Amino acid sequence: MHFRRFKQLGYPFLALVMITGLLVMHHSIQVHTYFPAATRTQTVTISSAGFLPNRITVREGDLISLMIVNTDLKPHNLAIHELKIASSELKPSQSALLQFSARKKGSYAFVSDTPGYPETGFQGMLIIQ
Repeated sequence: MHFRRFKQLGYPFLALVMITGLLVMHHSIQVHTYFPAATRTQTVTISSAGFLPNRITVREGDLISLMIVNTDLKPHNLAIHELKIASSELKPSQSALLQFSARKKGSYAFVSDTPGYPETGFQGMLIIQ
């Protein structure tokens, strides 16, 4: 009679032991959660006056999204040569999205690569703090 009762309790007891073991293992293992860097989105308008804004400040490690919008009557692009980042040439009313990680602190000039434009105000500064 006792053997039959033990056999009936065997499976629930085994399940209880396994659950307890899994809980102990779960609490003893450290879980490292990855928190992504902050995302910074900035619209840069290219007008007949140049880049607006022409100075952008971000934090090191941030994921940067620059929405480049050309409102000028001439084609332009935005290039940050030191970071090897550039948009395609944008015709009037076109836009492009540049995404990159701000990996290294410093000041980085951005310009329109179109001939003649950097000299006439189509330049700005990206500052990574």
